[in-house]
Amino acid sequence: MSDNQYNSLPEDQFSFDDIVKKLVSFKNLIVKNWKILVLSIIIGTGGGYLFEIITRKPPIYVAKIVFNMENGGSNSNGGLSDLASAFGITGANSSSASLFSGDNFIELLKTKNLYNRALLTRVNIFGKSYIFGNYYLEKSGILKDELEDDVEMQTFKFTHDKYDSTTLNERQKVRMVQNYLMPYTIVANDSKKASFLSLAVTTRNDTLSYIWANLYLKIVTDFYKETKTNKTRELRDLIKNRVDSLKRELYQSQAEAAKYADQNQQIIVQEGLVKQQRLQTNSGQLQGMYFEGMKNLDNLNFSMAKETPLLSRIDDSELPISPEPDPTKKGVIIGSIIGLLLAIIYVAFKDSLKKIKQN
Repeated sequence: MSDNQYNSLPEDQFSFDDIVKKLVSFKNLIVKNWKILVLSIIIGTGGGYLFEIITRKPPIYVAKIVFNMENGGSNSNGGLSDLASAFGITGANSSSASLFSGDNFIELLKTKNLYNRALLTRVNIFGKSYIFGNYYLEKSGILKDELEDDVEMQTFKFTHDKYDSTTLNERQKVRMVQNYLMPYTIVANDSKKASFLSLAVTTRNDTLSYIWANLYLKIVTDFYKETKTNKTRELRDLIKNRVDSLKRELYQSQAEAAKYADQNQQIIVQEGLVKQQRLQTNSGQLQGMYFEGMKNLDNLNFSMAKETPLLSRIDDSELPISPEPDPTKKGVIIGSIIGLLLAIIYVAFKDSLKKIKQN
């Protein structure tokens, strides 16, 4: 068998030598047309830079607070049963842990009730008082971008800081601001190994991000305290009403005993002595119950004051906040790559067309 027969291959197959030859030929072609490639890369880079300028977005600032949510393991109402039993009240313990546990807490942060409170809360910023909704409209940049064509919003201001007293138009604007803020107010568990949660707020102004993160977390904490101590406050009010009632009864009994003693200073009949002793006994009993009620009421107030808050801050956000890197700054690299690929395609196509004409 001859060498030509041994080395011959079918027309639809390539040997390794053929591949090497084609690669060398392609390299020579690129080197020969290097000016075209360089020019295309420059043009692509310039186009990418121009694209970046046209699509450039304002810098964004992220305020992040890491906190721990109490799961209600320690019941601060544990001593309330004893206080309530002194007045014959049962069912004093109240646990709202299920409302603030697991996914319930995440869903709670999306409710419009919390946004209603937060957006209309007055905040003091650099010595000036604002309704937060007005401060957001002023500093967020949406009036210049998203709401540029909305003539009404350019001059709109919230005038009420209580949702119940707002007008229908103000309520609609609260919902609108909520729709802008909610996607950029994110609560998540960054680590599966820990129970810490993080609240991340993203806006175009560092002070705005900082204020909203702290304000929203405060509103959530206040809502927790109101919910957690609801039954405790009801019990305290009930005990206070009973203490006030005992006080009135005690004063009335003491007044009757004193009046009876003044009118019957020379009592001889035993029946009169018995009535006087009964009035004095009633006054003594009411006085003992009144003092005990005051003691229990004080203990109840101390118990409420010592209730642990829902949120314990682990890592706080501080001003100034550094802007986040702009994810759109890839135009130069992408433009350069596109310019190079187009140049290679052009050179290869031109060379193939030249060979076809020669043949």
